[in-house]
Amino acid sequence: MHSSIIFFFSAIASFTGSLQLGPVNLYVIDTALNQNKKSAIWVAFGGAIPEFIYCALAVYAGDYLMSNPTTFFIFKILLILLLIIIAVIYFLKKYKPKEINVVKSVEYKKSIQFFTKGFGLAILNPQLLPFWVFILVYFNTIYFLNVLSELDKIAFIFGAGFGAFILLIFIVLTINRFRNKIAILINNKYYFKTMAVLFLLIALQQLITLL
Repeated sequence: MHSSIIFFFSAIASFTGSLQLGPVNLYVIDTALNQNKKSAIWVAFGGAIPEFIYCALAVYAGDYLMSNPTTFFIFKILLILLLIIIAVIYFLKKYKPKEINVVKSVEYKKSIQFFTKGFGLAILNPQLLPFWVFILVYFNTIYFLNVLSELDKIAFIFGAGFGAFILLIFIVLTINRFRNKIAILINNKYYFKTMAVLFLLIALQQLITLL
């Protein structure tokens, strides 16, 4: 029962913490619009996996990793470079009328590519580790959320990944439901340029945190 409560609140923390517009959320939205629901779900799945990883690191090695800022610096630089590359790719994309279309089937190889892109964007986000270290410390200040046993730790880790995945799936389903209306609004020559600017703004935000 105690572990179930930890799982539930960990999932809520993950869901809430993932609400901000980040690179994974943005790419999920773009994939849902320009590809299809299945492709976006693969991105969501890949984007949720690092949440498990960083949460597990916070539980088992948080103190050690937090005392080594070089690791965070390297990951953040890589993330900034990746975001800039993605922004350039979007900026160079040529607008075509009816660019928003539905791809009815997705090959397995292509699905793995979407999964990899989602995973790559999320795994390079070093902010996940301090976030989960903070949540873990906060949980341990509340008597009914103390993460003590091994089962509690597992519940905490699985809740983290589950919450992030549910949010991304919620985004996919919402986009899919209102896809035609959204497509009409964004199906213009400024769409790719807007995406490029958004990715650059996220890169800028990451750069500012380094200063």
